[in-house]
Amino acid sequence: MRSAIKVLVVDDSALIRQMLTRALSVDPSIEVVGMARTGVEAIEKTLALEPDVITLDIEMPELSGIETLPHIMRASTARVIMLSAVNDPDTTYQALDLGATDFIVKPAEGFATSIAELSEVLLKKIKTAYRVRPEARQAARPADSVPSVTRIVVSSATPPARVVGIAASTGGPPALETVFSGLTGGLDAAYLVVQHLPSGFTGSLARRLARTSDLAFVVAENGMHVERDVVYVAPHGHHMVVGGRHAMRVSLEDTPSVHGVRPAADPLFESIADTVGAASVGVVLTGMGSDGARGSRAILDAGGTTIAQDEETSVVWGMPGAAVRAGAALRVAPLGSVASEIRRTLRG
Repeated sequence: MRSAIKVLVVDDSALIRQMLTRALSVDPSIEVVGMARTGVEAIEKTLALEPDVITLDIEMPELSGIETLPHIMRASTARVIMLSAVNDPDTTYQALDLGATDFIVKPAEGFATSIAELSEVLLKKIKTAYRVRPEARQAARPADSVPSVTRIVVSSATPPARVVGIAASTGGPPALETVFSGLTGGLDAAYLVVQHLPSGFTGSLARRLARTSDLAFVVAENGMHVERDVVYVAPHGHHMVVGGRHAMRVSLEDTPSVHGVRPAADPLFESIADTVGAASVGVVLTGMGSDGARGSRAILDAGGTTIAQDEETSVVWGMPGAAVRAGAALRVAPLGSVASEIRRTLRG
């Protein structure tokens, strides 16, 4: 019988520690082996208890979560899930750059939070994190190594020759930074990105990605023209699709969730295949679940090109693995080569 997943809960709030412990107690396959109030205490208990997964608050006395995280990464194989405030997404992305596996929006003190709802989210995140190989915690390039570029905003009514859809989930933000650091303007393509995120984190992701490339990055809005050299990031709560070959536009739809998420990659990829056919490109990066596999098959059937990140460099080889198993990935590449595969396709 498999032993329980050992979890260390780290937060300076006694109420939050209690809430998280109660949320985890409903699943017998998870054991809370300890709690810590400060970053220093978290490091000490990580060494003593050897947890599999740590939930780590960002704001703490003595050492913040950002300051504590590198010590944990060096001293332990634990996978770290950050507890993030919704009003500080930039710090959350910094934690992902430093090796955190994932994050959840921290339940706020002072209002009633559904323990059942918190349990569902937290248990899913912890079980996903537990599946991550420790060596894959920093598969993506740290933000410090992303080159500094001058951003060139291009606006043109002429539709692009090709449309690239990119999908990611767990481990996706650093992976997207790596991919876009290898892409530049002048390839006569538009890019549409679906990254599974909570509400409030999309704008910050677009700003971070804008540091990596001379492409223009925007949070998609309903009715936007699809233009070359522009990256459209799907907002939380809406499926993003495209339509209209000669006057291509973005549409945001409130249709039901797909694979339990909205936005989802499958509706986007299918709309790209329907709109531009053989000029469509689908890219599936690291992430839990199977989103993107069905859409990749639609792109492939339309004569387009599909690329999936390989297992070795994926934080979680769920989404790209599903595309590969479905026979929907024309090419499989390590993260560091995905951009070159996209460039080769666009120039081909």
